[in-house]
Amino acid sequence: MNRVHIEFQRVQTWLFAVPRLRAMVGANTLLGEVLRVSLPALARKETSWRLAPGTGDYPGASPHDPIRENDDPAADARDGLVSRDGGHFEACFAAGAVDFAKAARALLGRELPGLRFRISVDEEEIGSADVAVSKELPVLAPCEWTGRGLASKVVRQGTESAHVSSDVSLRHEAARRSEKGNSQDLANLLLAKTALGKLPRPQTFQELAGDGYLALIHADGNGVGAAAGSGDVERSAFFHRNRVLLRRALCTAIDASCRDTDATPLVLLMLGGDDVLVICRAGIAMPFVVDLCQELAGIQHEDEGAFELTLGVGVVIARPTIPIHRLHETAERLAASAKRRFRGLPPNAGRSVVDWAVYTTSSLDDFEEARRRDWIRGTEEDIRILSQRPVDVLGTQTDSLQGLLKASRALEDSPRSQLRYLLEQLPRGRALSEMAFAELPSATRKAFPLGVWIRHGDDENGPLMTSVLDVVDLYEIGRLGRAGIALVKDDEEEGTPHVQG
Repeated sequence: MNRVHIEFQRVQTWLFAVPRLRAMVGANTLLGEVLRVSLPALARKETSWRLAPGTGDYPGASPHDPIRENDDPAADARDGLVSRDGGHFEACFAAGAVDFAKAARALLGRELPGLRFRISVDEEEIGSADVAVSKELPVLAPCEWTGRGLASKVVRQGTESAHVSSDVSLRHEAARRSEKGNSQDLANLLLAKTALGKLPRPQTFQELAGDGYLALIHADGNGVGAAAGSGDVERSAFFHRNRVLLRRALCTAIDASCRDTDATPLVLLMLGGDDVLVICRAGIAMPFVVDLCQELAGIQHEDEGAFELTLGVGVVIARPTIPIHRLHETAERLAASAKRRFRGLPPNAGRSVVDWAVYTTSSLDDFEEARRRDWIRGTEEDIRILSQRPVDVLGTQTDSLQGLLKASRALEDSPRSQLRYLLEQLPRGRALSEMAFAELPSATRKAFPLGVWIRHGDDENGPLMTSVLDVVDLYEIGRLGRAGIALVKDDEEEGTPHVQG
């Protein structure tokens, strides 16, 4: 028996290669259909190769899975398919494994042009993506959307038409299938089970953002790889359970985001095993994260002893004109920042963690460098940190995203001039900021029940931290792009928080 393993590489780079929302949705559709449909169909075709049925108690389709008819590990195992999720395809062959690998390589080259991949048989690499050599003549026009490849196809979007490469045309046609509900990738199958399936799909980032800003949300399971186990059956059950949990939580969070709206508020760009990529209107991003993690915690509440799936979440909020690959790069780094905090927690701590950054400039600076420069004040004996990020997602106090959002809603009728003044005093000193806080109306002070400064951790001599900047930051997100001027804005030159007049 021989095992064939196919691993897709640099998937996000490939997804964002065409910088248009519709093409990205189409790329995700193509990838999902190849992984879930085309490769399994090729393996089952059995011409010069033959699958080897698996043995063992593989998990069947979960009755709680919103798309259970499309994910049955036990049925796959009976055919010899070990995995077809999370950017990996794996199957066992009684004969002809190398022939199948060659056929799979050709299929991937046709259906996913430009995507990097690695194919191995029994862990010995036998193939990877071919590097395409351009055969274009200089006199021929390049693709109008990417500037690469020969403009050999015409696509229409709205009232406009464009001459594009065959690669872009494949993505565009796949997006049209997903909009019509004819695609077979898991992301679109899941969306069809939610309120989002009944809303019109936006075709551009500007259409999605409306008159506001965009948010890109990258969420990834915490500690999943270390807890996966080693045997095929054990790993299959583990990853299938996590996929089902994430899908159930996603359905709830998506439905909550679509409540009381007739316009699509979010687009699911990628859905893997335990990771997800969502682009949405800025105003719904943080409540979406809370809804997602709250539902995820709730459906695992009575599952004692099992691995508890939690998420490390990164959220970047910016203008819809910022290139999507820059947003994704920042969201990934923010998620990594959140996951570093989780790694300090005990096993099964049951705590999802989030980090976020808001940009009102036309470019994205290095948030980590800006934080080190702008958020740390005072001396070694009296350190003050102007933000608590990253924070737990769930909680009742202002040391969690859920608590911070509740506090931000209490600022709705607060005097903006006094809030601006308080923000100005935070970096200037403890006494000045506490005096500015004391001048706020009592209703506004209730948003900060612990006052301006609190000690970090149990050490009475530990650094002081404040939730004021975080609360005001969250309050302002929904106003970005609409009020004309944000209360807290990144300095155009240095990226430092300052007050707008």
